[in-house]
Amino acid sequence: MMASTKSFPPVYNEPTQQASENLRQALPLINKHKTPVNPVNYAVWYEYVSGDNQQLKKEIDLRLSLNEAITPELTQSLYEKHVLSGMPERLEKANNGIKLVVNNTLKNISKAESTATECTADLTSTQNALNDCSDITVLKDIVQDLLTNSQALTSTSVELKHELAESSNEMTRLKSELEVIKEIARTDGLTGLLNRGAFDMELRHLCIQANINAALIMFDLDYFKNLNDSFGHIVGDKVLQFFSSLLKKYSGDTHLAARYGGEEMAIILFDSSQQQAIELADSIRTELANSHLKQKNSDTSLGQITVSAGISFFQLGDTPNSLISRADSALYQSKDNGRNQVNIN
Repeated sequence: MMASTKSFPPVYNEPTQQASENLRQALPLINKHKTPVNPVNYAVWYEYVSGDNQQLKKEIDLRLSLNEAITPELTQSLYEKHVLSGMPERLEKANNGIKLVVNNTLKNISKAESTATECTADLTSTQNALNDCSDITVLKDIVQDLLTNSQALTSTSVELKHELAESSNEMTRLKSELEVIKEIARTDGLTGLLNRGAFDMELRHLCIQANINAALIMFDLDYFKNLNDSFGHIVGDKVLQFFSSLLKKYSGDTHLAARYGGEEMAIILFDSSQQQAIELADSIRTELANSHLKQKNSDTSLGQITVSAGISFFQLGDTPNSLISRADSALYQSKDNGRNQVNIN
């Protein structure tokens, strides 16, 4: 299974055999629709045949049922919409919004500066006139000019304040949008956990900071392929979401839960003892095993769903690869010893 439609940038995690099968099915479709064999077209048809990108598949199937041509222009659009999750469009909109706010702000400041310069020149002229004034009528005219200039400055100041307030509000909105985009870039769309890219980054930070009280737990759902084969990928996705909710529950605000790939998940633990790490992993394992999941709108049981786990503890000099390697080794030990258990390395 892959996370390509669930995160940005796309991440693919299929086993070699499955990836090869997807390639075998995708190439004839590329040739049939006379689209160039380039990365964009390959990604679109690769995800189509994989069956994981349901929105992409539905849109292509609809067009095929209407005998519409699948052109390079269409595959480019589908790629940006369904493979990149619409991210280029959102980034372009945010970028254009920032440019517009900056340009409007500079324009308003320039306008205020121009008005202030004109008023300053008028005030200098008025001061000279006052120095030479000896007639009350002329004095009245000078005072009137002063009032006019003062009103112009006040009006310009009010306009500038209003425009800057609007710009500030727009910048706040754009900041929120960029935060959403940033979060999307870190999040796996199916599970809501950190995606693989964000997980790798957090693990690098952990190793750089040399947090000696940190640990890594790797989880792998047992016999997940059998579950998909028996009940379908939609049910499989629901199970992944349920298991991810357990990881969120137990990781809380202290630890970081991520989708490592397919049915593999991980938690990076901070400030945890060896015993605490083992207890947390075993609590997740136990709750899943006792979950008694059923198909939606049906009493059909999915059977007991279990997970195997492996734990490694940070050691000085560790790299992300060495930390993952030890956790993987412990995970394989759990698998080899009968599954549905936790081991450490």
